[in-house]
Amino acid sequence: MSKKEDSILLSPKHGVNPSVTRCICCGKDYGVALLGKLKNDEEAPKEIFHGLCKECNFVIESGGVMIIEVKNGEENKKNPYRTGRLVGCSKDFKERNNIKSPIVYVVESIFKEIFKGVEFKEEEDVHSD
Repeated sequence: MSKKEDSILLSPKHGVNPSVTRCICCGKDYGVALLGKLKNDEEAPKEIFHGLCKECNFVIESGGVMIIEVKNGEENKKNPYRTGRLVGCSKDFKERNNIKSPIVYVVESIFKEIFKGVEFKEEEDVHSD
């Protein structure tokens, strides 16, 4: 028999009350969170941005950096508007450019300058509604 702290308290209305987990870098769905009974027996949100997908995690665990493009003027906001373009760069790139954080926001104007000549493929919108 499992311990009580290892179990999920089921919601009478929503059962296991699942949410899709999405990568905080690229927005890709990578799992499901089973939230069970929440305060006031509320329904779980459709999606939760939490953690990293295996691709973004690989870049960071390898010592690299995830560079996320954000709209000009958004760089100082807690949750800046992301354009949808991002680049995973190597540990060597990170060290050469003296980047300390594993995830960085870069405004459009600077992102375009850094990655001029790079063609980005269009992806579906990863923003939450």
